[in-house]
Parts: sequence; structure tokens; C-alpha cells
Amino acid sequence: MPRYFFDIMDSAQSVPDEAGLDCRDLDEAHDQAQTLIADAMNGPEATRIDWRAWRVEVRDEARALIFTVPFPPSGH
Repeated sequence: MPRYFFDIMDSAQSVPDEAGLDCRDLDEAHDQAQTLIADAMNGPEATRIDWRAWRVEVRDEARALIFTVPFPPSGH
């Protein structure tokens, strides 16, 4: 199974994924990115963050960018 890396970032800061996660295919990788976004937006500090500039960059084992999933607007 291929390993994907899910780097969370905005224009000023980045949280790189050092471990990665094995996913069956790109659909599963996209689902994992959506789960990361939901978890981040529901965390204890979530209401203090403007999520509009945030995104998850999904990378392959060579760390090449495969696709990006933007965070949805938080509604605040």
C-alpha cells in the first residue's frame, strides 16, 4: 500500500507530517485529509483560528505534491 504524507499549512506556518499513513488509493488519501481537517476544526483552539488560508497538502512517498485540500470557511 502506498504511503501518503499530510502536511497542514497556511501562508505563514506549516505542520509537516513526518510519519505518513498507508492508504489504498487516492480516494482514501482524500478521506484522510478530510478527517484531519475535521479534527483540527473541532479542536480546543479551533474557534480562535481563521481557517480560510489553511490547507492539507497530500504528498506521495517521494514527497511530491499529489493534491491539496483546502479547509472550509469556519463560519465565524
